[in-house]
Amino acid sequence: MMKLKKIFAGLIFVLAQSFMVPAAQAHPHIWIEGGIELVFNSQGYASGVRQSWLFDELFSTYALQGMPRDKAGQVPSAELEKITSEWMAALADPESHFFTKITLAGKPLTFGAPRDARSTWDPKASQLVLSFELPIDPPVKIDAKGIEVDIQDPSYFVAFDYKGGVRAFKGIGAPAQCKFGYMPPRPLDPKTERLLWSIPPTQKELPENLREAVRQLSHQFTVKCP
Repeated sequence: MMKLKKIFAGLIFVLAQSFMVPAAQAHPHIWIEGGIELVFNSQGYASGVRQSWLFDELFSTYALQGMPRDKAGQVPSAELEKITSEWMAALADPESHFFTKITLAGKPLTFGAPRDARSTWDPKASQLVLSFELPIDPPVKIDAKGIEVDIQDPSYFVAFDYKGGVRAFKGIGAPAQCKFGYMPPRPLDPKTERLLWSIPPTQKELPENLREAVRQLSHQFTVKCP
């Protein structure tokens, strides 16, 4: 987690100095619009979780600052591959582990090494997208008790949004009887929000009382196949 924060925190510091953005002085620092898919294999077992992270415009613009562009504004694929490698290495830290947890009937499952990781740049929207798949190792059969995928940064350094709720959650090759659900994060109380917004970007860890409070900010995606 610390490696990831060092990568992002350096960007946040320069953003605060260069762009004078008030929001860069508080938690969260980076906003991501997410998309998520649960992949099933030919036997009908859940075999992976695919994710797409659309970074906010301000962070995206700075992350690519100084990189060469072609006439259409595109960034060379080699530069995007370098960013992807750095981010995936940082996200693999056991503490953050891609901000993703998955359980089957309440029991945690393990992921294999991520695959199909890539970054893309939309010059018109000035936004970066990171996409990747976390294989479920081994694949599992989902029953009526169901599977749950939780997305959250426990430090609230990164905030997620899933527009459309359950419509942002898709099944690839899912058995017909499977039912998909989504539970959004519970809103924070005003006092907690003020405390979070008062934390400077130089402070990498949340106090214990705030760590407990932000646990309710998890996006919970469920699938049951009765």
